Amino acid sequence: MLNPFDVIEKLQAIPTVEAFKASIGDILARCGFETWAYTVKLPDSFNASSFDVLHCWDQEFVDRYVAIHASNCPRFKHLWFETTPLIYDNKFIKEDLKQLPNHPEPVQAVVKDIIDFGYHGYGFSLSTHGRHGDKGVLTLQNRDQNKGGIEATNQNLFAAHTFFPFLHMKYIELKGWKPPGVAIPLSQRERECLRWAADGKTTWETGMILNISERTVNFHLTNAQNKLHATNKIQAVARAVLYNIL
Repeated sequence: MLNPFDVIEKLQAIPTVEAFKASIGDILARCGFETWAYTVKLPDSFNASSFDVLHCWDQEFVDRYVAIHASNCPRFKHLWFETTPLIYDNKFIKEDLKQLPNHPEPVQAVVKDIIDFGYHGYGFSLSTHGRHGDKGVLTLQNRDQNKGGIEATNQNLFAAHTFFPFLHMKYIELKGWKPPGVAIPLSQRERECLRWAADGKTTWETGMILNISERTVNFHLTNAQNKLHATNKIQAVARAVLYNIL
């Protein structure tokens, strides 16, 4: 099973955008999928259609998707506005095919292209949304409904969900963006709560370790989250690691 903190350590050492693009494929391949795509909208960008796409997909498919399909794709729309993952399992794929005739023509065209290019297989998509308008979507799949994707999903969904916010923030910072207030004065308790969260402890477990109430743990995590301009605990941990606070 993939250790997300091994991935974070590798990402942390990447010095440039070019090095990031050169190494991301090898890093994501460790999740056990044949194909991957990372779509990112940079912070403080008011053009919602302006984003970078890093991928190992067929370039013709990506060009068609970006130019024609992105605004009509129900998967992308969900991920662009929600943070709930999409799991491409038997149930999802069967329902997708069942509903295909009921969709408007532009949506049918999206799904048909996904099928024709072989990207209707097993896997998952994750999204992360920052407070400054940045968004990221990561899709990992096996092609042609390869059932190996089910096992890879079961093994590595949690790991990808843990390291993806860090991967996303690493990329946008390599692109030259820094959030306001990078010198972040976290208290000792806030650091401790984040550190145990980084180790996968629940708020209840952290409270037991630190001999404080679960409510107090949540209080410190919320404070740290606000100081780090993060939208959730996972993003706060990733940002704290990125800034060498933990």
